[in-house]
Amino acid sequence: MKTNHFRTFYGVTLMIIAAALSRAVLADTLSTAQDKVVQTHQQDANVQVKLNNLDKKTREALNHYQQNQRQADLIEAYNRQLQKMIDSQEQEKQRIHSQLGSLNETEQSALPMLVSMYQQLATFVSHDQPFLKQERQQRLARLKKIIDRADVSLAEKYRQVLDAYQVEIAYAKSIGSYQGELKQGNKTIEVNFFRLGRTALYYQTLNGDKGALWQPASQQWQPLNESQNKQLSIAIAMANKQHIPQLLKLPMPREAKR
Repeated sequence: MKTNHFRTFYGVTLMIIAAALSRAVLADTLSTAQDKVVQTHQQDANVQVKLNNLDKKTREALNHYQQNQRQADLIEAYNRQLQKMIDSQEQEKQRIHSQLGSLNETEQSALPMLVSMYQQLATFVSHDQPFLKQERQQRLARLKKIIDRADVSLAEKYRQVLDAYQVEIAYAKSIGSYQGELKQGNKTIEVNFFRLGRTALYYQTLNGDKGALWQPASQQWQPLNESQNKQLSIAIAMANKQHIPQLLKLPMPREAKR
């Protein structure tokens, strides 16, 4: 009886021990499994972090590449535009060179014409009525220097020649009076000159006592009579805007014999 009780107790004890061992083994196994799960999760998290870091670097690299590509595109577009500008400037330079060549040819042909115009004007002045002789001769001298200067453009030379012609043409459409010197033999006297266009030239002494008309045909001064001299006084006053305009009777120069 005791033996049976002992066996029964022993069996129960073994079962309890076996159960305890089983629970311990199961607990260890479960703990190990949990550790592995945690470790796996940690590894997954680490992998995800690495993937995230890798993805971030990839995006940064992609953004950097795209920025570089855009910059490269802009540089390429700028270079294309710059090349167009260079090509355009080269064409403009060629056009200017061509124009300069034509201008040189024009200047070579036009300069003799200007010289001829100057010579004709100088000849005309020398044979014209001898009014404002010093002023006109000085104008011609300045014009000659301008024509001879290499640093003056053809256009400026042409303008100066035309201006000189315009001044001479204007004399024919106006009257004028001015004081000047007149040589009489070995002496020089101060007189008032009166210019009637470029048709006639007169002088009168400053006191108004005497007057004369220039005769181009004889290259001499022809004295005026008293009546003519009075008319000359009025003409001088009219030229100086000191008398109202009126009709005058003044002698005219004789035509030169041909």
